[in-house]
Order: sequence, then structure tokens, then C-alpha cells
Amino acid sequence: MTNYRGNFLYGFIACGPYELVPEFVFDKLFCPSVETDPNTGEVKVAQCGLRRIEGALLKEYKRDEVFLAHPEMLDKCVGPDTKVVGINVMDPLGMAPVTTTMSPEKLSYVAMKFKKMCASIIQLKKKHNFKVVVGGNGSWELAKPDRMKIHGIDTVVIGEADELALDLFHDLEAGDAPELLHTFVRNIENVPMMQGPTVNSLIEAMRGCGRGCDFCDVNKRSKKDFPLERLQKEAKLNLDYGFDSIWLQSDEMLLYGCDNKDFVPNADAILHLWSGLKSTGARFVGTTHMTLSAVASSPDLIKKMSEINEMHVAGGRWLATNLGVETVAPRMVKKHLGVKTKPFQPEEWGAVVREGCKILNQNNWFPALTLIIGWPDETPDETQYTIDLIDDFKQTNMRGLVAPLLYQDFSEKNSMHFGNLNEAQFTLFWRCWEHNLRVINDIIPIIIRNKTYGPAMKVFMAALIKAGTWAIMRYLRGLSKELFNGQVPEDIVERYSRKKSVTAAASPRL
Repeated sequence: MTNYRGNFLYGFIACGPYELVPEFVFDKLFCPSVETDPNTGEVKVAQCGLRRIEGALLKEYKRDEVFLAHPEMLDKCVGPDTKVVGINVMDPLGMAPVTTTMSPEKLSYVAMKFKKMCASIIQLKKKHNFKVVVGGNGSWELAKPDRMKIHGIDTVVIGEADELALDLFHDLEAGDAPELLHTFVRNIENVPMMQGPTVNSLIEAMRGCGRGCDFCDVNKRSKKDFPLERLQKEAKLNLDYGFDSIWLQSDEMLLYGCDNKDFVPNADAILHLWSGLKSTGARFVGTTHMTLSAVASSPDLIKKMSEINEMHVAGGRWLATNLGVETVAPRMVKKHLGVKTKPFQPEEWGAVVREGCKILNQNNWFPALTLIIGWPDETPDETQYTIDLIDDFKQTNMRGLVAPLLYQDFSEKNSMHFGNLNEAQFTLFWRCWEHNLRVINDIIPIIIRNKTYGPAMKVFMAALIKAGTWAIMRYLRGLSKELFNGQVPEDIVERYSRKKSVTAAASPRL
């Protein structure tokens, strides 16, 4: 229940270890609470997922029967009339890739907050005897009987609950709901309208992707686009509340309106969407996710999107967006990335990534890239392809963050851990953070760009971010000595520096 001071990148801090940052610093400095009624615990701003469930329930329930509560003020919200408590989770047990990477073998902030909330719910449940249902992107982590029991949960919903929410809550009230429910939206028209402002002015532009990556849960959803008129109404809720911009939640923004098998972006549909939302009075329109193949195929589209946001003028703003690279080894791309490379071929993915980052930088977009380290079937020579990609970023002065994430298996059988890294995988990890340290001065202005920060606070935050990056490098240095018989990273990394004989033939120019 935070706006992350207007910057989604602060969400990464919640994935860090609880013991590293004092809780009052986390709560006040990085992730202050959304506006909340101090007397009732009712929040004025909530996540998209909670707003969807609220909208579904209001089709039959009265306004005063549905309450959006702050998780740290439940004693003020829950009482003898409470029948159901619904919880939206992203990563409740800290098992997602970012958290397992940033908090190895330690309790993360996001997991600590969840445990603290559940302790409160369990005590209230003993007193008032209500039902507890959990949904959201991280609900899979709780879908085991022992975990449900420990956390006081009666029902876990995996998937999209929009269409079934009303029936589900009726069943929960009657004590007749299943313990586990898998569900997906069949018709996007059945997704309820949001009834209030959302965290960081985030609204859903679309659901699903269609790219077919085998490690991604999003791939299970068919692609569905929300029409502009509807998005304008939901954007207005946020602008009327006081937000000055609109952020679009998407699994692949550049596929909005796309109806061709080659996955070439529908430039007209996207520019119509961007212009239509900008016309509502938003200062700019941002988006959470893009794909580099779509970027590389449509440089003019990226330029026009930036022009609508007035990012092209001298001194214009930079916007960050998330893009998945995962790997650039041709065999791994063919096996695991589905049609992520379309309209290009899998063998071209390395060149696509390089070109896409170049196009984004030229148009004032700051890419936040993710890589997967520790694929169960990846060889050291295949890891080398991605190591060389990071080396090339140095040569081209790419402005962007690279987040190396340990491979996580939904079955929890083949998940990667730091103690299992081989030399090539460690080298890739080290190279990524060398890159991040090199571009940290480019990153900081984007991270601390906030009207609530004064000059002194910005200086403090910049120092804190640099210190955090150095702390990661220090951890990796110690890990190197532990894993590789006392060897320091420089000894290992040198052996994997620019093995062009391995990669030159598979890095074609676009």
C-alpha cells in the first residue's frame, strides 16, 4: 500500500533483505503509505487488482459493505460484521526471482510485511470468525495446504478472478468455497471498471502477451486489449485524485492492438492510445513493459511516442520501462523464448537486443533489462553469449539498468541458488553489476526525481543508492572466494572476457 514515491523502481527495495534497512527508513523514506483514513483504516489509493475485485463486488453489494483496508490497520477495519477478508499478493513468501536474488537466504521486506499482516489476521479471525481469500500474481506461492494453514488462509485463487469474484465471495460467505481455484477471464468486457484511484496512477492497458515464453506465467493468458474510451475513464479517476501522469500496466505494451502473426506493432493503435490518454490532461504517459523485438522493428513508433510525451525536447524527461532479455544464446532462445524474437529470427536476438536498447536511448527511454541466470540446461559456452552482450553495452555506452535474476521454477524443483553458480554464471552476474555501477549516475536522477524530495534528501538518496550497489559488489566478491577456492572475481571474469570465437558467428547485424 505505497506509491513508491512516484517511482516503480523503488519496488525493488521491497525485495531486499529486511535486516539491511531499518523499518522506519523503509516506511518513511522509500515506501511511505498511500493516503489512509487514520480513524477507519480505509485507503484512498489501492492496487489495480483490488480495484477490479471492488468493482466486481459493487455490482451486488452495497457501497458500505465493501471496504478497502490498510494491511497495517486491520484492527480498525475488521469487526463482528466482517464476513470475508480478501488479500492481493505479489510475492508473499519472497519466492519470486527478484526477491530470491536480492535476499538470498534472508527474509525480504515483502515477505516480512506479509507475515506481520497474517499474524494480525489470524488473531482477528479467532475473534470474528471470517473467511480469508488470497489472489494476485504471487498467490501460487501459497497454494499448498500447510502454507495456507500457517497463514490463516481458507481459499487461494490463481489466475484472473474478475468474472468469478462475485460468486466466489458469495460462496465464501456461505462457507462453501473451494480451497484452491484456477480461473481466467474469457471475455474482457466482463472485467469490471475500477471505482477509485490506483497506486502510482497505474491502469491496465491490456492483459496477456502471446509471446509464449515457457518460464512466464503471463503466457497462460490470452492477449486482451482494453478500449481507449474505458482507459480514459479510469485515467480520469487518477487525475481527479491528484496524480499528474498515467502509467499503463501491460505485459507487452507494443502489442496493444496487434493482430498479425509476425507481431509487428500496430503503430496507429498505440499512437491513438497514447494521444488519447495524453489528452485527458496527463503530463505524460508511461508503461511498465515493452519487448525489444517490437522496439527494434518500429523505431519510428518509439520516436513518436516520445514526441507525444515531449521527451524529445532539449532537457526532456527520461522514462524507464521494463524489458526481458533473459538470454541471447541461440539454442536457449529457440527452446525457451517462444516467439519473443518476432518479427526477427531467434538467431538474431542478440542483435535485436543491442539495437532495441540503442533506439530506446535515442528517444529518452531508460531500459530496465532482466536476465535469467542459472537455466537448468544452459552450458557455460551459452552463458558466454550473454556475457558478451553486457561487454558490448560498455562499448556502446548503453544507458540502462541490467537486473540479473536467478532462475526460479514454479514447481520449486529446479530453482537456482547462489551456492550453485558455476564460473560462467558468476561472471555474468558480476558483469551485470559492474555495468550498473558504471551507469549509476545515469540511474540516480530517474530514481530520485520526486517533488517530495528536497536538495538535501536527494543528496542523501544518491549516496544511499550508491552504497547499496557497492554492497552488492562486496557480497559478490565474498561469494566468489567462497565458491571458487578463494579466487577473487577478477581472476574468474578474465577467463570469460570477449570470447569472440564463440559468439561472432551468431551475432548478425539487423
